[in-house]
Amino acid sequence: MGLIMDDHFWPSVYPGLIVGALIGLADRSIWSTLLGALGGLGGAFAAFYAVTMLAIEPGIIPLVAIIVGAVVGAKLCTMLVGKITGRPAAG
Repeated sequence: MGLIMDDHFWPSVYPGLIVGALIGLADRSIWSTLLGALGGLGGAFAAFYAVTMLAIEPGIIPLVAIIVGAVVGAKLCTMLVGKITGRPAAG
């Protein structure tokens, strides 16, 4: 596996925490905020892995992929919170 973005690893997953927490905050719940941040982080990790495996050079395309991955991961986690608590997730 090529380490194209090895020195950019943590800075590239920070959007996952930020985007995930913001999506969780939209649901107005502490659990949604925490799990949204974790889901966003997981989505950013998955997108980072995909970008690294595809050997895409750092730039706008990997950033967009990581943000989209974070949004998808956060939305999945906040929907999970909605199902557990019995109320629909916001958005």
